[in-house]
Amino acid sequence: MFKFQNFFKKADNPSNIKSPGDFEHPLSYEALTADILFNTYPDPIIIFNNEGRIISMNHAITDLVGKIPDNIRQFLKQVKPPKNIQQSLECFQKALQGQKQIFNSVFIKKDGHIMEVNVALIPIPSPQESVEGVLGIVRDITELRKKSETLSKMELSIHNAEKLVSIGAWDYDVIEDEAFWSDHMYGIFGIERDEVPSYESFFRLIHPDDQDHFLEKYNEAINNKDNFHVKYRIIRPDGEERIMNQQASVSLDENLNVVRIIGITVDITEQEMIQEKLAENQEQLKTISSILDAGIWSADPRTNKVLFCSRGIESICGYPSHAFEEGKILWENLIFPEDLKGYKVRQEQLKRGKVPRYPYRIVHKNGEIIWVQDEIIPTFDRKGNLVRLDGIITDITEQKKSEEQLAYLAYHDYLTDLPNRRMFELELDSLIEKALLYHTEFALIYIDMDGFKRINDTLGHLIGDKLLIEIASRFRDCLSSHDFLARMGGDEFTALIRNMKDIEQPVMAAKEMINKIEEPYFINDYEIYITASIGIATYPNDGDDAQTLLKRADTALFRAKEMGKNNYQIYNSSMNIESYKLYTLDRDLRKAINNNEFVMHYQPKVDAKSGKMIGAEALIRWEHPKWGLVSPNEFISLAEQTNLIFRITDWSFRAVCEQIKEWEKMNLPLVPVSVNISPKRFLKNDWLEMFLGIVKELDIDPKLLELEIVESAIISNEEAFLSSIEKLKEAGIKLSLDDFGTGYSSLLYLKKFKVDTVKIDRGFIKDAFDSNDPIIKSIIYLSHGLNMNVVAEGVETEEQLAFLRQLECDQIQGYLFSKPVPVKEFENMLLHPLLRAGKGEARKPSVERRRVFRVEFTFPLSAKMTIINVKGKQVKLGKTEVLVEDMGMGGLKFFTHINLPVNPEILIEFETTILNEQIFLQGHIVWKQEANDFWHYGLQFTLSEAEETNLTVLLNKLAIKLRENPIPADCPFIKESKEAYLNRMRL
Repeated sequence: MFKFQNFFKKADNPSNIKSPGDFEHPLSYEALTADILFNTYPDPIIIFNNEGRIISMNHAITDLVGKIPDNIRQFLKQVKPPKNIQQSLECFQKALQGQKQIFNSVFIKKDGHIMEVNVALIPIPSPQESVEGVLGIVRDITELRKKSETLSKMELSIHNAEKLVSIGAWDYDVIEDEAFWSDHMYGIFGIERDEVPSYESFFRLIHPDDQDHFLEKYNEAINNKDNFHVKYRIIRPDGEERIMNQQASVSLDENLNVVRIIGITVDITEQEMIQEKLAENQEQLKTISSILDAGIWSADPRTNKVLFCSRGIESICGYPSHAFEEGKILWENLIFPEDLKGYKVRQEQLKRGKVPRYPYRIVHKNGEIIWVQDEIIPTFDRKGNLVRLDGIITDITEQKKSEEQLAYLAYHDYLTDLPNRRMFELELDSLIEKALLYHTEFALIYIDMDGFKRINDTLGHLIGDKLLIEIASRFRDCLSSHDFLARMGGDEFTALIRNMKDIEQPVMAAKEMINKIEEPYFINDYEIYITASIGIATYPNDGDDAQTLLKRADTALFRAKEMGKNNYQIYNSSMNIESYKLYTLDRDLRKAINNNEFVMHYQPKVDAKSGKMIGAEALIRWEHPKWGLVSPNEFISLAEQTNLIFRITDWSFRAVCEQIKEWEKMNLPLVPVSVNISPKRFLKNDWLEMFLGIVKELDIDPKLLELEIVESAIISNEEAFLSSIEKLKEAGIKLSLDDFGTGYSSLLYLKKFKVDTVKIDRGFIKDAFDSNDPIIKSIIYLSHGLNMNVVAEGVETEEQLAFLRQLECDQIQGYLFSKPVPVKEFENMLLHPLLRAGKGEARKPSVERRRVFRVEFTFPLSAKMTIINVKGKQVKLGKTEVLVEDMGMGGLKFFTHINLPVNPEILIEFETTILNEQIFLQGHIVWKQEANDFWHYGLQFTLSEAEETNLTVLLNKLAIKLRENPIPADCPFIKESKEAYLNRMRL
């Protein structure tokens, strides 16, 4: 056992020490006392020398370690984690330097338990005033730390509870006039924690009007030595007024004097505001119930007694409210007999907690039937028993009448009072169901008025509406009472001929409609004439569902329009590809604008002498999802029949302006671009303002724009057009007269309107070496005489180019140099503007160069073509005459006037005769090539193995026979020109 006194100066004779007073030197007594304390101290004590070796330790250390360590590093092996070991060593070094160290650490006891410790390292001085060693005291603080954490959690819980319910706790020392406030108490009163609250500072926060009341309650508690409760308002330092509810209890000393007051303060501002609003609402409810037309009532369902009934009940049913409260009249007795059963069912639902809101009828005191809306709120006790009913009854008779009127209007046309599209669709579905059930037939008639828009635009909508009313009346007269007539919208009507015996029934109705409609109408001093086009489809022959029937009746209607209007057409599947395409284009045109399906292509205008591109014409194209790239020749005429032409024209002009701006940003060389403007666009006065506005908005050079117009645009309104053209030319935009020579060709217009460019129509260029030679010369010489530029359109051969150069035509436009190309391709032309004649001729696609066996025809073979499938859906169409130019095992090449898409989802069938054998071949188009408004196509066959074998044999026979005679009699080969033949077949 280490003797602590070894570190102190020893006494002369320590063995004789008996008591502290016997020490010859005071230090000897102190050393003995220290020795006793060292060995009996409850906390572990360790003494290290200045090298870190353990010199001694007391008995308490054995609770910590098993094996007695030799030095500090061995002792620290039981310290966790490693960072605490480093901390302990650093503190030990500081202690050796004479600095006392106190720190916390974690120690693993010999039994494996973790112990949190507080360590004190105290330097032990030597007589030479240096540090001779270090005294270490290790104190177990595990339980202390746990209690501290528990206390912190409790404090946090109390704080959160105060915050949650807006409660502040306080303790006031009456004698010292000092108070302790919880954190939330400061928050409630809106003051900072650095302010020490006193009675005076607290009292100043109380609202002046409430101070006397508070003082009274406070003094009463002090005098009576009793607890107290008080409600008062405060005004916080930020000026906000709050309402407080305070409860407190007093503490007395041994003389029964109040020395402390402990209490809580609750901020009840929001509750008070709610109570105040509730009281206000209750007062308003009483006022409203006394004047409201609705009846407000309360009843006890256990006794069937009416507890309350407002005066509004009397205005609803005619009986006074007190009659119900006194039990003289039962509400149930007033309910309309047919509605009583439903009323009782809903009353039972109330017992199950459901809150039904339902209308029913009652019989008024005067016998009138009244519709009421009953809304009831049930109240249940804790056991789930229904103990109270509160409700409001409203007279909804007028509402019901309005609903019936609205329901009628929802299914009827407001103008003609005919059923509308919605009711027609319901009727058609119903008729199909009945026809399917009873095996009956019916007809659907689709009617469209010819030229109604023109009448509406010229005479006004008022006249147009009156005309529609009269038209509807005439249609009614043409149908029996069993038939159904509806207005679909605009100038479109439909009729359903029920129980059709034969096709003559709808035909007779259609004929009568056409005759009736074309009779004159006399409206507001106007004598008006109008006709109708009608399409007829029958169930089940033309379709067994509503969508198909409507589509096919619409197809027949379109055919009637195509046949010159003012006639009827019965749907049949013989509509050919050209009609079918025209029909789908007309149907999809409006969607094309909304779906941004239009694009611009650009065709160069080339200097006739140098071959350099000096301008271009912008030509609109339609990227149709089914038909591919559609030219304007196929859809502009359709657009001109409606207002869509205005939107298309405006879109084209803006698209070209935006493209020029884009090229400018790309620093591409720019050339003037001409834009085709529909003659109809000039009928609206806003065209000039809009065009100039777009140019200004996009900030492009007006000299880069040229408007191409036709002569009909000028003569439609000469004076207004002349004024606009002058403004147009002042702005710097040029004017080009398109297709010169095909219209009125008035020389007056050329001079009067100061046209910049005259374009010679392609029809003259095509026959340039025949009778048109003098006309072309005259146009060029005349235009040059008026200082106008001349552009020849449709130039396709070197001979035409040479002829036009000889006549000093200024610019050339045509396939000889380039077809209209997409933007990216045209941008390359802007970078390389010198174009070579013949470059624009389309090369035959590589697909055409089939390596399999094929037979070349000296003369084209007549065939009939139809579309049989589109995107997996069967299509029934008539057949169109085409010419087959060659045929092989892989496919054929054919020639037609129809622009078809290269689309693998469109399956085409050909029918022809070879060596007196009728054959049918199917496939899809894989390439196309335009040729003067006609088209060459390559078709790839879709054949079975057996069909391929039969075709091989047949073509071999044909090849042998063609060597003997290029036009064998058993094949329909055509001698005349392909173009002439196809044009003749179309007539």
